[in-house]
Amino acid sequence: MKKVHFLEESFLFAYFSVFTIISICVLRFLDFSQGWKFFLLVLLFQISFPLVSLVFRFYNLFRIWLFLLPLSIMMVVPDWFLSGVLSVLVFPEDGFAKIGTVSAYMAGLWSIPLFVLVYTGIKLEERSVSIIGTCLWVAFLSVVVFGLSEAFSNELGSWYAQNVKMSYGIAHYVLVPEMILSVATYLAYQGFSTSPLWMQIPISFLIMVQYAGSLAVSYLFFEKIM
Repeated sequence: MKKVHFLEESFLFAYFSVFTIISICVLRFLDFSQGWKFFLLVLLFQISFPLVSLVFRFYNLFRIWLFLLPLSIMMVVPDWFLSGVLSVLVFPEDGFAKIGTVSAYMAGLWSIPLFVLVYTGIKLEERSVSIIGTCLWVAFLSVVVFGLSEAFSNELGSWYAQNVKMSYGIAHYVLVPEMILSVATYLAYQGFSTSPLWMQIPISFLIMVQYAGSLAVSYLFFEKIM
């Protein structure tokens, strides 16, 4: 079992290292609009990751990817709420199609950071970290992962926050909801990873609704009360 875990972790390290190098090259050197660059990278991940996972028989990794895919698609709704209703998030014209006010590639982009956080939670629990400790670590790491995404998103031309309290380009109100989202996604995966897809999709919908509600409450607290 330890050998399987080592091979799985080595595979992930190699895959994400190669994917990072490809991403840097595409974003820096490819002569396409920024929206098409992001779309191509998201498409590359969504096709290559499950395919390679199945080829090498890393079925647990495939199961995580499959669980996160419907959630990633649904996460367009909270982004649409922030950009189209509250007008605190902007997806600039980047040469690619939009779903409402949201760049369409976002429907696949969310699953990448969520995969990292869910897998980290699984590894921590396998190492006998308590469920509370695991959730705290996942929440902390979500601040790092999503914080870095927020900090560099404007520079990369993907999205940016406006009309809200920020530090270094990171909107304050999104941090707690993203922590809750990450923990809820990890716990949902642990509880429903072996359930049929028709059960997982409603769970993804509930996570999405919870995230949208958390954003609304957090926005009220940080921007209207504090």
